[in-house]
Amino acid sequence: MRKRAKMLVLSGLAGLLAVGGIGCSSNNEVSPAPEQTKDNAGKEGPYAKNLELKLTGSWTKGKVEDGSWVQKKLEDMFNVKIVNSKVDTWNKDQVSLLIASGEVPDAFAFTSGGKTPVEMFDAGLTRTIPKDMIQKYAPRYAKMLDENSPGWQMNLAPGKKDEYVALIGHQTHTEGLLWTPTFRLDWLEKLNIKPPGEMKAVGPSGGRERVYFTDKAYTLEELEKILVAFTFDDPDGNGKNDTYGLSPYNNAFDTWSATLMGSFGIGSGYNLLEDGKLVRTEISQKYKEFLKLLAKWYKMGVIDPEWTTLNDKKSWEKYATGKIGYYEAQRAYIAIDDWAKERAPQNLVQKDSAVKLLATAPEIGPGGQQGHKSYQAVNLLGDAYYINKNVSDEKLIRILQMFDYINHDEEGARWTKYGEIGVHSAWEGTPEKSALKVKADPTPEEGSTGLYAYSFRSYDKKQMQYFTSEYTMNLIRDFFAKPDVMKKMEIRPYKWDLLNQTKLSELSTKYNTQLNTIVEEFRMKAIVGQFDIDKEWDGYVKKWLDAGGSQILQELDKAPKVEDLLNSK
Repeated sequence: MRKRAKMLVLSGLAGLLAVGGIGCSSNNEVSPAPEQTKDNAGKEGPYAKNLELKLTGSWTKGKVEDGSWVQKKLEDMFNVKIVNSKVDTWNKDQVSLLIASGEVPDAFAFTSGGKTPVEMFDAGLTRTIPKDMIQKYAPRYAKMLDENSPGWQMNLAPGKKDEYVALIGHQTHTEGLLWTPTFRLDWLEKLNIKPPGEMKAVGPSGGRERVYFTDKAYTLEELEKILVAFTFDDPDGNGKNDTYGLSPYNNAFDTWSATLMGSFGIGSGYNLLEDGKLVRTEISQKYKEFLKLLAKWYKMGVIDPEWTTLNDKKSWEKYATGKIGYYEAQRAYIAIDDWAKERAPQNLVQKDSAVKLLATAPEIGPGGQQGHKSYQAVNLLGDAYYINKNVSDEKLIRILQMFDYINHDEEGARWTKYGEIGVHSAWEGTPEKSALKVKADPTPEEGSTGLYAYSFRSYDKKQMQYFTSEYTMNLIRDFFAKPDVMKKMEIRPYKWDLLNQTKLSELSTKYNTQLNTIVEEFRMKAIVGQFDIDKEWDGYVKKWLDAGGSQILQELDKAPKVEDLLNSK
């Protein structure tokens, strides 16, 4: 599965938003109920009339060939003529131009750029989707919303109780902890530093036999001592002072700092109660203490001084030189999942057979806190799938039927992404228990096969397995998504406008660019020691509040508590 810009994109990746009973029986079994129609030729059936639909999906890079294998199968199955979009949904500039032109496909989703569902609707680009049509023509999707509260309340059209401005994705891949600290185990052994708990190899081969995991953790004080040893005690034994404890990067801040911030009980971009007052993380006292720790480490020399010039990809390359001892990584990275082979730290494990790695539970902070911010603020629903404003009800019905099959039917979701097993793809390990690997010949995705061309970023746990190695699934089961671990270590905001009940989106659009600049400039200068954080703090907070932060906090205070949203039905 293509994940090069994804995340964890992954990164994200993501907080767009989406919709009782005709589609679901009392025992929760899904029973589609398509209408019987007749076209002018007298044909009967739910797809009797041939319709032309311009479609795109979340993954599309505009490289699908007309008449691809998936396209032909879908056209035959649903009696449609698909017109392919040639827009790269990963390219922010292309997406922005498409939106500005107003010439959006009949049904579409984006990976980069775009607007919120309400913004797209208010701009006159999209239409609403009636709840009764969702229940009747997309019953599997409706069942998913039933099971993921408050799904039916998300993406409601302004002033409506049963119409939605977009469909929403079920993102089970974001459940639980995604990030964890890693250490060069071969360096720890050379320096006679003991692991915090019992270690177990992630897997038997492919480099996994040299990657170990423990569900125990170091404290921040212990981590600091390790970083000092990694930097000054010649852990690689070459007689040179050329190693560093850690190497951050100048973008994707909430990835390289995920568990470090978590040890202070905070998450980037979230909010919390501090002394009875609602504050954003970036102006909280806990964030201040976090910055002071990083500034201390930078002054001590344990942070690679080149980090300010490195983005995430350059940082991965730097790690692969074998000079960095600590690195935050996703659970899939330590399991050596194929899609992340260029990312640290697995790139070095694959490059050098002498390298050993230890992944631990997140560091324990001064108040006993550990973990990191939850990927989704409230539930596992995110992303948006839109319908063009000019789409008729007749076409909408067909789109819903196709959407339900492609994304929520086990068979449809599999072959539209992975093709025919044995022809287009193969099991990585044990059949039905491991990931599916799409063959590069003739093309891994889109192209002549059309794989992923019409798929939305939505998948249940079964579908998640198709792109997740059995070794990652084992880590998820044994630690990262264990209920007790999630309860203790997932950090959520205090309040969140999940249901668009405030003007927060409007205010964020107005002020966020300036606010982000203020935060990023202060953070960079603070870490590298350009000023005394304590002396500059009050001025920084005032600048943030005066630049629109005060209005955002006032509006945010009107939003519901996350605790209440999680308990809503």
